[in-house]
Amino acid sequence: MKNQSNIGGQYFVLLSACFYGLNPFFAQQLFQDGLGAAMVSLYRFILPALFFMFCLRTPRENRLEVFRSLVLGVASGVAIFGYFHALETISAATAILIYYSYPFFSVLIGWWLFKRTPSQNTLVSAALILIAVSLTIRPESLPEGVWLSVAACFLAPVAVATQVQYLSNPKQTIPTRSRVAWITMGHVLVLFPIVVWHEPEQILPVSMVGVFSVFGIALLAAALPQILFMLGAPRSCADRNALTGSLELVVAFLTGALLLGDPLDRFELTAMALIVLALFIKQGQAKSTTYSTAHNTA
Repeated sequence: MKNQSNIGGQYFVLLSACFYGLNPFFAQQLFQDGLGAAMVSLYRFILPALFFMFCLRTPRENRLEVFRSLVLGVASGVAIFGYFHALETISAATAILIYYSYPFFSVLIGWWLFKRTPSQNTLVSAALILIAVSLTIRPESLPEGVWLSVAACFLAPVAVATQVQYLSNPKQTIPTRSRVAWITMGHVLVLFPIVVWHEPEQILPVSMVGVFSVFGIALLAAALPQILFMLGAPRSCADRNALTGSLELVVAFLTGALLLGDPLDRFELTAMALIVLALFIKQGQAKSTTYSTAHNTA
């Protein structure tokens, strides 16, 4: 029965990875419809926040942990805005691969901040990911004036890595659904001021493709995969979840190449192969529920 449960859990994780991989596709569709990165980021989290708001109630003794979760959400909200802004200004392949450098940052943050010595396999994995990212960020291929966008894009993997490290051993234990609810609320709380500060000229999509993309990025690429991952991850283990989750990267590249015509050169294909290989090698120590919470709220 346990093996059957593990197999069933992996199917949920597999489906969630496929849906998460649609984020760059829907974001680029909304960019083409006239929306900026701030509005796209906000639209991605509005409906999930409405869904999880019914799970915000938490015992008083856990208020400090609620605050920590809210801070993680605020940091992640800023990071996802940086990621979508990068998708808007540099090549999608480069932005996606920068995002998937988070295992490398997880090793550094865990080693430096949380005093967790990485295993040999983890170090090999981190080195492969560092090589992969270095292949994609080539100064001669980047337009002028986009280095700030590249730097902002790195906020996303740093935020994900910090969440993974903290949530592997949080100060207090609260229900996963409540933690996800508060982190998601943090996303929305920081993205509203960002939207106001940017004063977007366009707030609503102007075409049916834009309307469908709003629902797509909020439901198909955010809320639905969150639910699927939370259902599947506790039935499996973190190592298998990370391995299966690597398909998200493949889906993101394939949808961009096949549906949007984004070119993939040999450096980007090599980098993608290295990152998938790194996810095969890495031997994570976090519990599956911890990994699911960190991944779904990034």
